Amino acid sequence: MEYPSDDVAAARSLQFSNYFTIHVPPVHIRSVSVATFWSYDYWTFLFRSSWSKLKGLYIVTRYLPFMFLAILLYVNFIPNENLDTCRVLSVINSGFGMVLAIFSGCFFVLRTYVLWNRNRALLVATLSTALHVPVFTFHLAFHDH
Repeated sequence: MEYPSDDVAAARSLQFSNYFTIHVPPVHIRSVSVATFWSYDYWTFLFRSSWSKLKGLYIVTRYLPFMFLAILLYVNFIPNENLDTCRVLSVINSGFGMVLAIFSGCFFVLRTYVLWNRNRALLVATLSTALHVPVFTFHLAFHDH
């Protein structure tokens, strides 16, 4: 017996949707769709907004940890590297760590300043703390005990 082509197409569609709902949990489908919309919205906002120093600070603060982690993993898990390569990568990673600490501190101070409605007293307090902590740390590290 020959089935009409419309019935065959409907059966195949039903078979596909049955496979899709049984073998792919709905939680994963929602997660993928939310991640897709979030990333599209994030990248659209990031590239359509005007470029400024604060946006550059944000991008460096957001994505430099990935480079920091990649170099750290490379140094720790790649066997048989010579000592010079490990030393150079360690110095580069230390530089990335310092830049990351400075930029994230600056971003924290600026964000706190803006969230507190540009309160000058708070800005002075956070800046003085941010500038005094490295000085005291340096002093304690190299002071004769």
